Amino acid sequence: MMSALKPSLATRPDRTNALLREFVLSPLEPASWRAAAAIVLGFFIGTISFALLAACFSAGGSLLIVLVGFAIVGLGVELCRAVARIELWRMQYVDPRPLRPHTYRQYGRGLRAMAEAEFMDENRWRDVIYVLVSFPLSILEFVLAVVIWAMSVGLMLTPVIFYVVQRALGDRIPAQVVHAAPFAVAVAFVAGMALLPVAASLSHGLIKLHRAVVEGLLCANERAELRQRVENLRESRSAMLQVEASELRRIERDLHDGAQQRLVMLAIDLSLASDRVDNDPAGAKALMNDAREQARQALAELRELVRGAAPAILLDRGLVAALGSVAGRCPIPTVVESTLQAGERQPHAVERAAYFVVAEALTNVAKHATATRCEVRCRLERDRLVVEVWDDGKGGAAVTDGGGLAGLRDRVEALDGLLRIESPAGGPTLLHAELPTLPETAP
Repeated sequence: MMSALKPSLATRPDRTNALLREFVLSPLEPASWRAAAAIVLGFFIGTISFALLAACFSAGGSLLIVLVGFAIVGLGVELCRAVARIELWRMQYVDPRPLRPHTYRQYGRGLRAMAEAEFMDENRWRDVIYVLVSFPLSILEFVLAVVIWAMSVGLMLTPVIFYVVQRALGDRIPAQVVHAAPFAVAVAFVAGMALLPVAASLSHGLIKLHRAVVEGLLCANERAELRQRVENLRESRSAMLQVEASELRRIERDLHDGAQQRLVMLAIDLSLASDRVDNDPAGAKALMNDAREQARQALAELRELVRGAAPAILLDRGLVAALGSVAGRCPIPTVVESTLQAGERQPHAVERAAYFVVAEALTNVAKHATATRCEVRCRLERDRLVVEVWDDGKGGAAVTDGGGLAGLRDRVEALDGLLRIESPAGGPTLLHAELPTLPETAP
């Protein structure tokens, strides 16, 4: 028991000495001076941003009845968004550890979608709350830092101040003051030197406190993002299960109504031909010809049926060859650019999803884009397969519920991937899909 305690007891003096050494040497640390500069800068940022926000909200609130106020209030919200980026930079100026800003809701098409993105986004209002909280906090930090630094520097400059006063007043200074001044000046100088590490450590501590506020209000919440990710995965997989179930029902219906009926007719023709082969060779030959035609049609229907599941070229030769095949059938001149090695394979589900993303995108380009040129790009970025489809068409593509792009989004998100579409009015359009190539780990 005693031997187990000895190492921990032995480390306590070392830790205490390290903390004391860090405290004494804190005025020599560049981070302490950067912290002091960041506090001064934060005072001006907090004051100016609060004043502008108050002006926007007061003016916008008074003009809400004529609807112009909404635009002014939105300007104030966007101002807070800009302040958030500046504050993230200010915190990283002192402490270079990365800070991951939270994400914002993207602007949609139309006035209503833009208003929802502006006023219904939780993270934008977190920026507003930060500006309101940062204003009094930055004033308090500034006052504390300036007072302690002023006291320290002022006491350290006491010898200089006394020398200047002595030269200015000369013999008018009482003799008692002259005799007692050296001791008082020395005490003041030592007190200023003692306050110097206090000021440096206080500045560093205040910035750490402010960084905690920034992380709480302006940075991404990992737990909330994890919950959202799990919820998105649950929804996308539920949608994919419904798609797969409807696909299975379609396959069953097509098999029953098509290939199965032809196979039944084929069996009947072969049975009749077998009965007539001795007595009526000509009739048996005709039935055999009918059976061969039935077999050919059944094979064609089966090929057409499985085409919606996965093309044979994808299974046999891989994704790049399959993309080249689907690009060759597109009526728009299409070029495939791939950095994948020859014969390099990815998980089957990933290749299948990437193939259908490109196939659906090229179908949309041919039907709606009025494009003259199209590019398909495929590459690996770390552990993700990136597939892009670009066209020079008229643009305006958007994900709508029940549309083909919504189905692609569900297919990609079911694999924990990402689908993004950039399609401004007038074009061009870029469909960007990322699919993880590593086995998924449960959150």
